[in-house]
Amino acid sequence: MSYPMDRIGIYLLEVHRILRPGGFWVLSGPPVNYENRWRGWNTTVEEQKSDYDKLQELLTSMCFKLYDKKDDIAVWQKASDNSCYSKKLANTDAYPPKCDDSLEPDSAWYTPLRPCVVVPSPKIKKSVMESIPKWPERLHVTPERISDIPGGSASVFKHDDSKWKIRAKHYKKLLPALGSDKIRNIMDMNTVYGGFAAAVIDDPLWVMNVVSSYAANTLPVVF
Repeated sequence: MSYPMDRIGIYLLEVHRILRPGGFWVLSGPPVNYENRWRGWNTTVEEQKSDYDKLQELLTSMCFKLYDKKDDIAVWQKASDNSCYSKKLANTDAYPPKCDDSLEPDSAWYTPLRPCVVVPSPKIKKSVMESIPKWPERLHVTPERISDIPGGSASVFKHDDSKWKIRAKHYKKLLPALGSDKIRNIMDMNTVYGGFAAAVIDDPLWVMNVVSSYAANTLPVVF
């Protein structure tokens, strides 16, 4: 069975691209639990079943497995290794197809969405959910993908992490409201390795990490 790559399908492929192996995607609402909810959706049970079946087929083709489903919430998990991709995308007629090597898997700025699956690099072993330290300890542990960054190394990452712990304390002296509920949102316009966000993880605020389009792409580390 084939089906058009609509807007939802494109977004799911983008979710798949940035989600680490073994990661989870959660859907709450239509068409989950269509059997009991379809009457309130101005549709038919047949239409909702068709939508759910297409969604499940697309996710399966992208190497997601249904992890759990309860009431109106369904959770899918991305494959932890590449064995699924080897089976499903080996065929040139696979749909959606495997992305070619021209697509940078960590691209962000000015990159159009493409209807293809980005297969995780088999070289990256410690990025799998089961292999990384627990949250929030992993914020201060050198990620395996530091080697993907020009000039990146464990020592550079550790230095950046220590530097931002000191800077965050200094910022709080200059701006006492930082760390309180008076400041809730901050944008770090030059995030590099995400050190500032990691330094204030225990404060009641949300940090948007922005990687400059003119600097080295450090998104593999931020992810």
